[in-house]
Amino acid sequence: MRKVFASKLTVWLASVLAAIIIAVSCTKQSEDILKSEVTTGICDTANMQFSADVLPILVANCYRCHANGIINGGVSLDGYNNVVHQVQNGNLIAAITHAAGYVPMPYDGGKLSDCNIAKIQAWINAGAPDN
Repeated sequence: MRKVFASKLTVWLASVLAAIIIAVSCTKQSEDILKSEVTTGICDTANMQFSADVLPILVANCYRCHANGIINGGVSLDGYNNVVHQVQNGNLIAAITHAAGYVPMPYDGGKLSDCNIAKIQAWINAGAPDN
């Protein structure tokens, strides 16, 4: 009986620890991106690149629910082609700006900073290049 209890307790503790690590790591990434904007006071949206500017925002704020095989709401943001699909159908910008009629994203994380939204919008306005 003790072995079964100890085994269940170990599994439960490992699950809780994994959940905490995932939550903290996602939050820390988002915090670091936001802090860099706040400390400089500048939101540079010139020459936005998918890999250098847009992807880090998506990884920090969207990947826990929409990447790595997780496709919540039928939306995957894994890779450029999936992101561009969401850009072309208008869902990406509508969701992150919390437009009426769309589920606001990130779903459980509050709205992206104005600077991060501006960076994504600038990249879209430039034709959403794969760069």
